[in-house]
Amino acid sequence: MARPRRKATVTPQRPGEIERFDEANSARLGLICVQERIPSDYTRWDQEWTVDGRSARLTCISPSEYGGVPHGLDGDFATTLNMMFLEQGAPESGEINVTAYQLLNRSGFPDSGQYYQALQDSLDRLKGATYTASESWRDKRHDRWTTVKFNIIEQIDADTEAGLAYGSGTILRVRLARPVVQSLRAQYVKPLDMTFVQSLNRALTRSLYRILDARRYDPVQLSDPAAVVRLPLQQWARECKLLETMPARIKRNLEGAHQELIERGYLRSVTYEGARASTVIVYEFGDVTPSPAPEPSLQVIADTPLVEALCQEGVVPPVARKLVQQYGDLHVTTRLERFHTLLREGYAPKKRSALLVDVIKDEEGKYSSVALVEPKGDGPARPGEGPRRAAVASEAPEVHTDRLQAEFLALPREEQAARALTQVRMFVGRELRDSHLRALLADMLDGTVDPNVVQREVVKAASELRLPEFAQQLRATYDA
Repeated sequence: MARPRRKATVTPQRPGEIERFDEANSARLGLICVQERIPSDYTRWDQEWTVDGRSARLTCISPSEYGGVPHGLDGDFATTLNMMFLEQGAPESGEINVTAYQLLNRSGFPDSGQYYQALQDSLDRLKGATYTASESWRDKRHDRWTTVKFNIIEQIDADTEAGLAYGSGTILRVRLARPVVQSLRAQYVKPLDMTFVQSLNRALTRSLYRILDARRYDPVQLSDPAAVVRLPLQQWARECKLLETMPARIKRNLEGAHQELIERGYLRSVTYEGARASTVIVYEFGDVTPSPAPEPSLQVIADTPLVEALCQEGVVPPVARKLVQQYGDLHVTTRLERFHTLLREGYAPKKRSALLVDVIKDEEGKYSSVALVEPKGDGPARPGEGPRRAAVASEAPEVHTDRLQAEFLALPREEQAARALTQVRMFVGRELRDSHLRALLADMLDGTVDPNVVQREVVKAASELRLPEFAQQLRATYDA
């Protein structure tokens, strides 16, 4: 797909000056075919090489109904999703909350029907394509090469205005692949000059720049990018996932991208050594004495506020995440409030976390009555001891709530709005139209409405069983 207009010239930054980052495994492995257009029957590619003396392999299989393997603009959207995930705090859930308009805008594309359709097609391909990286995925946490199987996007939830087509008001919740999420949270990242990327005119040039720039870095150290890179030409074609394997055709396919990168100053030269199957391509970069790669300084949010709330009560993180995933935000929030009510009314458990998990899982109504006091130790509770214990126990939720609120307020407004909107959708989404949600999001983004107030009010309405009234209030505010 051609760009409708040429972008303004931007000079590439030196590596040490770059402040944005991309996930290093995805960039280095070149998961996206650099070609702008491919035949729909190009549904699989395989690549083999050697890592530390062991055989490594990378495979992609994609359904033909999505247009073949991920290619072209798919790389732009995949990169933007990684960056927005980092900007939203890299939550453990792997989820990104964004509108289709924001995703297009951040990727550098115009607000037009053509590009909304391109976005929808790209997300479908990123969701449908299955990758297997055998002994070729770097696990920074354990300093080793591993084997992973994944789809770049695990799940897409899209609230569209009408029908199935994406538009400016489409609200997206995208969950990234687990291996990608773990790499980003472990800060296995490389610098990426996103301003320069978006200034390039062709999708082929942008794709080639991303994979070539990643090739400059040692995959273990991720520092001191190389000034010159030499690669066997046919191997480079496989890394770029090109269909053509003849040296002359490989050169022809990459010629336009090479020329643009030379004109823009990123490359000083591109030369070839040898002939036919033994041809080697030599890239000499414009910053021949590059500055070292910057150390990433990324804020990572451990978990959603609801998971954090369970953890503060002693529930271990894996169990907390599973409870929220299994029962949903509304159920867990309501049961958490019931748990706090039990404590305030004098219920003194031997182990707070065990009681909370039992309250959340309870399907028999064991905790419907809150006037319960569990004796602590062998003897009965002394008169007045239950209320005193409840007073002590009730202090923890208040302190925890203040901390969570402080953390929420420290987030960027865009992330606050996205999280508040997610809470509203969870609790009363079925009772509202897309236009209500879009208008609420717009008001939170421009400062008309405080996202913190929205989030607190919807949770309070849930705990007080006033969700219908809360939804009615939103409908009355945003009905056209």
